[in-house]
Amino acid sequence: MDYRFQAEVGRVMDIIINSLYSNRDVFLRELVSNAADACDKKRFLSITAASEDATSATLAKPGIKIKADKEAMTITIEDSGVGMTKQELINNLGKIAQSGTKKFVEALGEGSADVNLIGQFGVGFYSAYLVADKVEVVTKSMQDDSKQYRWTSDASSEYTIAEDTSDPIEGSGTRLILHMKDDALEYLETSKLEELLQHYSEFVEFPISVWKEKTEYKQIPDEEANKDLKEGEEPKMKTVPETTEAYEQMNTNKPIWLRPPSEVSEEEYKDFYQSAFRASYDEPLAHTHFSLEGQIECKSILYIPGMLPFELSRDMFDEDSRNIRLYVKRVFINDKFEDIVPRWLKFVRGVVDSQDLPLNVSREILQKSKVLSIINKRLVRKSLDMIQSIAQDEDESKYIMFWNNFGKYLKVGVIEDQRNKDDIIPLLRFFSSKSVDEYTSFDQYVEGMKEGQKSIYYVTADGKEKAKMSPAAEKVRSRGYEVLYLTEPLDEIMIESVRNYKDFKLVDVSKEGLNLDDEDKESRKKKEDELNESHKTVKDYLEGALAGKVQKVKMTDLLSESPAALVQSAYGMSPTMQRYMKAQNVASGGSDTGMMGSFNQAVLEVNPSHPIVKDLDRMIRTEGEDSDEAKNFAVLLYDVAALTSGYEIEDSGDFAQRILTLMTTKVRNDVQDAEKVETPAETVESGSNED
Repeated sequence: MDYRFQAEVGRVMDIIINSLYSNRDVFLRELVSNAADACDKKRFLSITAASEDATSATLAKPGIKIKADKEAMTITIEDSGVGMTKQELINNLGKIAQSGTKKFVEALGEGSADVNLIGQFGVGFYSAYLVADKVEVVTKSMQDDSKQYRWTSDASSEYTIAEDTSDPIEGSGTRLILHMKDDALEYLETSKLEELLQHYSEFVEFPISVWKEKTEYKQIPDEEANKDLKEGEEPKMKTVPETTEAYEQMNTNKPIWLRPPSEVSEEEYKDFYQSAFRASYDEPLAHTHFSLEGQIECKSILYIPGMLPFELSRDMFDEDSRNIRLYVKRVFINDKFEDIVPRWLKFVRGVVDSQDLPLNVSREILQKSKVLSIINKRLVRKSLDMIQSIAQDEDESKYIMFWNNFGKYLKVGVIEDQRNKDDIIPLLRFFSSKSVDEYTSFDQYVEGMKEGQKSIYYVTADGKEKAKMSPAAEKVRSRGYEVLYLTEPLDEIMIESVRNYKDFKLVDVSKEGLNLDDEDKESRKKKEDELNESHKTVKDYLEGALAGKVQKVKMTDLLSESPAALVQSAYGMSPTMQRYMKAQNVASGGSDTGMMGSFNQAVLEVNPSHPIVKDLDRMIRTEGEDSDEAKNFAVLLYDVAALTSGYEIEDSGDFAQRILTLMTTKVRNDVQDAEKVETPAETVESGSNED
């Protein structure tokens, strides 16, 4: 008998058929999800008292079978679920629930709907028309004395329903037959179907089997080789391939997140991580298994990988990295919800499975329903708990491994996540002047403070070795204070968000006006004024010789070994940050010269008690301020201070020339001294020969 589709159904089908969608793969997910729902309903009804008498309808074990037929150009999806009566066929396939219809049609009409959201509106069945130009539905209800019916439509405005006498469905269930479009023949490949099932339906509760060709190898007697076989000898065998066709289950992985944590072994957690995230050679450092109840119910497992995932080694925020997989009732929905965890947790792997979200829930819908915020907070909290448990582990090597792989993500967290910043800061690690090659934390630094110390001192540098060489750090180390080494550009951005730790202020020792805790500001200023006045000749000369290179010159008694140091003003950038900003500027098409102008000119702090500075003072007094040697010496003093303070020499040619001039002067003086020594000896020798 012929029937007409409800108007809204015709509209939905017309738009689906006549529109070009980029992702047609979702048809299989939708149809398999519907089949799984039918199986679930059958299981539920089978255990109720009302269905106990319907023994004939419950013979078949719920399951889903999929078979592609290249010759007939069809895909058959069959479930042994609840099935449908004739009236249910009309209601379910000829009409759509009004609430879902209006929203979906309105969204499609506005051009704002994506086919990937089709299941959200309760019209997932019609996704079949993305790949098929004709669909047949053979079904038999689990109700007593039900008949088998065939529903058929070629996507026109009509469909037919008739009793079906084809292959009988055992018990109850539904058989969908998709007659594929000419441009959708790729879906007839078994490998393509397997790929989609592994991606979307890997953890569907009911077994999903695909009809596929299998080749097995078996041993049979080799007739040719056994022609001359003597009595008592063992016959020779040969291996021959044997090809068979049969159904093979695809979804063998079990969704362990649905089980109570007490029933899951450590080995099962590891195996699930390695299979679900394709990380065969990685053992996770930690995992957490929990449920979320209240406004939203979901179950989740999170992992911290043992090594940095490959895609993140190229780009720490790689957009193609899929870290959190969202499921709805075991059906994979999406792994690209950017806001499900903050990007500083990009390295965390895991699954979230909700029972009350709609299939194909969109990012916008999650945000509107506040579900995303609830999930986000819980995932962040659980991730932090895992990291803290690794940090507190007796085996310190575990956290060292974690920090080496993922420490930079925590630094980003300090910068971007104000809500959780205070929980992340104690997890930071640094090298220091006391820890040498081992990491130290803020808590360990505070524990080892000098009595009366009120500040945490740090220096920024381009690597640990350069931090050790820094004259700025020397000023503090010489007084017995520990200095933290911040050795990456990210550190300097991050530390701006950490002004204090507990009751201690963080102080950058490479900034001008450093005041140590064992002296007050008044006495420090008085001492520096006295030094500047008593060494005014050298100070004024250096300011003149280095005009345009430094902001000013000042004398200091804080340096113990170095002749001079370059420090930044309170708001200046460190040399490491200057290089980073310059590289960023060049990468965006700007120039690498003159960036920031005089804003970042440093202050030259000079140690007047150092022999090199004393020698410069002598040159100025004996040879005058116009002496080339004194000027060369002054600029070289600046160059050395720049290098040891982490700056780059702007003109390497001039620097090399100054070094050569210094070496030439030294050689010339040595030669003259040698000649003075040799001359008297030669005279004496000459006189004795004449005698």
